[in-house]
Amino acid sequence: MAGDFRLSATLKGHEEDVRALSFPTPEMLFSASRDNTVRQWTRTTPKPPTYDDKIALQSSHWLNGLALLSPSKQNPAGLIATGGRETFVFVKHIGAPVEEDPHRLLIGHAGNITCLAFSQDGSKILSGGWDSQVFVWDVEAGNVTAELKGHGGPVWGVMVFDQKIVITACADQMIRIFDIGGKLLKTIKGHTDVVRCFCKLPTGHSSGAAFASAGNDEIIRLWSLDGQPMGELHGHTAYIYSLAALPNGDIVSSSEDRTVRVWRDGRCIQTITHPAISIWAVAVCPESGDIVSGASDNIIRIFSRDPERQADAATLKAFDDTNGMYAIPAETAAQGEQFNTENLPGPEALQSKVGERDGQQLFIKEANGSVTAHLWSASTSQWNLIGTVVSGQGTSASKKMYEGKEYDFLFDIDIDEGKPPLKLPYNLTESPWDAARKFLERNELPFSYYEQVANWISENTKGARLGQAVTSSAQPQQAQDPWGSDRRYKPGDGGYNGARKFPVKSYSKISEGNALNAVNKIAESSQQVQGDGALSSEDLEALKLLVDQLNTNPQDPTPTKAQISALVKASTAWPNKLRVPAIALLARLAVSSSFANTTTGSASTNIVDTLKTSGLLAQNQATANNAVHALRLLVNLFISSEGRSIVDLSSDRTLELVRPFASAPESPAQFRALATLYLNYAVLLASGTSRSTDRDARATALLIDMATMLECESPHAGDADGLVNVLCGLGTLLHVSQEMRDTAKGGLAGTLHFLNSKSAAKEPKVQEVVLEIRDELR
Repeated sequence: MAGDFRLSATLKGHEEDVRALSFPTPEMLFSASRDNTVRQWTRTTPKPPTYDDKIALQSSHWLNGLALLSPSKQNPAGLIATGGRETFVFVKHIGAPVEEDPHRLLIGHAGNITCLAFSQDGSKILSGGWDSQVFVWDVEAGNVTAELKGHGGPVWGVMVFDQKIVITACADQMIRIFDIGGKLLKTIKGHTDVVRCFCKLPTGHSSGAAFASAGNDEIIRLWSLDGQPMGELHGHTAYIYSLAALPNGDIVSSSEDRTVRVWRDGRCIQTITHPAISIWAVAVCPESGDIVSGASDNIIRIFSRDPERQADAATLKAFDDTNGMYAIPAETAAQGEQFNTENLPGPEALQSKVGERDGQQLFIKEANGSVTAHLWSASTSQWNLIGTVVSGQGTSASKKMYEGKEYDFLFDIDIDEGKPPLKLPYNLTESPWDAARKFLERNELPFSYYEQVANWISENTKGARLGQAVTSSAQPQQAQDPWGSDRRYKPGDGGYNGARKFPVKSYSKISEGNALNAVNKIAESSQQVQGDGALSSEDLEALKLLVDQLNTNPQDPTPTKAQISALVKASTAWPNKLRVPAIALLARLAVSSSFANTTTGSASTNIVDTLKTSGLLAQNQATANNAVHALRLLVNLFISSEGRSIVDLSSDRTLELVRPFASAPESPAQFRALATLYLNYAVLLASGTSRSTDRDARATALLIDMATMLECESPHAGDADGLVNVLCGLGTLLHVSQEMRDTAKGGLAGTLHFLNSKSAAKEPKVQEVVLEIRDELR
């Protein structure tokens, strides 16, 4: 039997967490990181291996997903695909210079991209993301050939099982099996929390299972392809982020419990502890059988069973020593409970006690009173030191108490206006990203705050070090506005920020997207358009200037007539599948008064009519995201007085145009955009500034549309943020007039009762707004 995996190589180069890996051959591997890069690592010496790296792709934001296509006749060098916060799928030839534009830039997602996979024949790319969407793209044409629909939350994993079968992992705890054409074949419920990852198991695997899945419930589950459970693997003590299968059928997993584990015949046969909090990714080289891991300490590590590829004795000892020096918070060691040192065994237990399973944990009270943590290695029959348990990283006087535990920092996070801030406890042994994620999940807040909260933690703990007393003189520098000067944080300035007192008085806007990538995509697509819809070189030059305009002054980028005309042409005259980047840019420009003035042809013709005649707001288009951005455009018109005049005077036409989406939204992003539009209309009517001659009649029509949204049974109508915006709109409409309030009393009771059937209605932020509406109606 092969021996244990031991450290083979340590690859340093990334400046942030390593989130995804691909290890196609012993000579080459690829990694994607939160430092906005994909790096290509090339082996320079074989035994033990050393690697040189270069940046293969540079993004303007952090990356999550990575997929690799091996060299083929069509693509002799092979392809890499990646995606992340920018919402674009980048496809690039392996070996192409970093400054060279991507081979393809695939635009369609409305949120962060989390996972990618190539089809077995290499003709398709599959991508999933926070927007609950999974797209199947044609690699060469760059268009969407199918959508895998029905997900009730963010999609965290996608796996191509064979030429026809695709399997997805979702935050709604479901596994779904599709054919690659988009037909849902099977829905599997078995996990009790978010599903994150898969690996395909070789034919004849000892369990008889076809694939394995894992996620937040800390259990690896084995399944047949028809959805029958075939076994469970228990041992991890935190979220499982990644799975891979070794050539011999062993399963490899990585987790937030600092470990990579190897499983065989239903049990863990080796636990590899890392000196990092989260092991985000693990991959296997099919040729060598070596394992590679990517972690929150920015480091990639390769492990091998071949003694000739293992590192020298000094390097192995240094790795073990680094693990041993790792500080483990007491609350983590005790899995959230009070850590009790009274009855712990002494060092003699390391010799007398035999572990029951690989990876079992043992805490030892040392002679000096400190507590050390050890893991049992079944292969060597010994306890390995993995760290020292610490109750805190400063003096007791410097610690902050929260829910009976001590923390280095206790931050205030303002979410709801006029309400007490939420508490975010943080220790220096934690990753800011992990602390941010746990805070959002604990308080059921949108993941759109994820990056902001994590970066704010990092900024406000600069200079603080492990083991340093956090006294007043050691406090980090305060962040600049908009965080404020009292160590409170108010995440985001767009979209919903929690339940608001009625009536809502400010208009919401939606500002998403990367202008540079959108302009580049327009320039690329313009080569495919002929005739009246073609853009001139002057048009393209004018659009390039938009990037600086939006970056310099996103509140009012003051687009020129030439820029708007070019974008309107691309949004309306181009084929539907090519319109997305143009309409997305128009949506961002709609906040400017110059946009409203330029797009108003006469008293009776304006941008609303343009959206209608072009079909941008028609349902069941080739890409539903045209409608998403068209709705966002209408939302953003409310920001300028000139824009408000357009949506006010065109309200009947606008509401009629968007009404079909209220009963049949095509995606959560559409649902949220329409909810924000309705909220803005409610604010306009309640403000008393509308030019409508019958505000009550218009408010009643809007009330009916909002009730339709709340009663919609579509799976896309269960987004909590969207529900809150609709409810805030309803609460604001109650302030239009007493007649309107009386009308609502008779009609809203059934709607609010129906709302209870939606799972998102159980979220505290939704319940708070419902209670406030009920109070208003008393």
